[in-house]
Amino acid sequence: MSVVTRPGAGTDLLEPEVREREWIRIPGFSGGNAGLDDRDKGNGGGDGRGGGDEPPESPDAKPSGAGANVLGMLMFIASEAVLFLTLIVTFAVVRAGYPEWPPSDQPRLPVMMSFFNTLVLLGSGGAMFGAWRSMRRGRVQSTRRLLTAATLLGILFLVVQGVEWVRLIDFGLTVTRNIYGAVFYVMIGMHALHVFIAVLGLLYVLRRFGRGAYTPGDHDGLTMGGMFWGFVVLVWPVLFVFVYLL
Repeated sequence: MSVVTRPGAGTDLLEPEVREREWIRIPGFSGGNAGLDDRDKGNGGGDGRGGGDEPPESPDAKPSGAGANVLGMLMFIASEAVLFLTLIVTFAVVRAGYPEWPPSDQPRLPVMMSFFNTLVLLGSGGAMFGAWRSMRRGRVQSTRRLLTAATLLGILFLVVQGVEWVRLIDFGLTVTRNIYGAVFYVMIGMHALHVFIAVLGLLYVLRRFGRGAYTPGDHDGLTMGGMFWGFVVLVWPVLFVFVYLL
């Protein structure tokens, strides 16, 4: 079926429903409905199946490794949490077998010094969290200061704990003396090892930060370093309560 128009009459005089279909009804017409013509032709195929009605294909998004990195760190932290949970359960079982804990011939643990060290480590964890938030908000200088503070407080924690150990060894508490010394040094020593590794990680992050490796939109290294540091910070109060206070 074709539409017959009066000589000299434009397509604008046609009825609306006819004018809407003129791109397929009037042979050879190439008037103002170019967009409709394109829809009929399609995207170069001419069969109308890939026409302009369909939105253009968007380019494939590049996969980001951020999610995989965070997931890997979470899995690692979970395995470390199982390790410390095993140590705490072992400590509870060993202690339950002794009527007196600690043994009367062994030195008492320095509770006040360790309490001070707990505050130091918690302060370091707070500074690390603040550094992460500052980076997300684009506050580079604030991030640098807080990250430096977190690292220095972590080092101070290790120094204080080292001084504590030297004094305990001088008082006769050694890892080979009895089960009390063995349990103490294994549990606290394992945590100290994790703090040492985490401090090395913070030093590495701080070095890369100084070279401009992190931006508010891309700071995976800072995030993962903060996650591991937060783990060792939160484990310590639990150990402090079980080993020093109970």
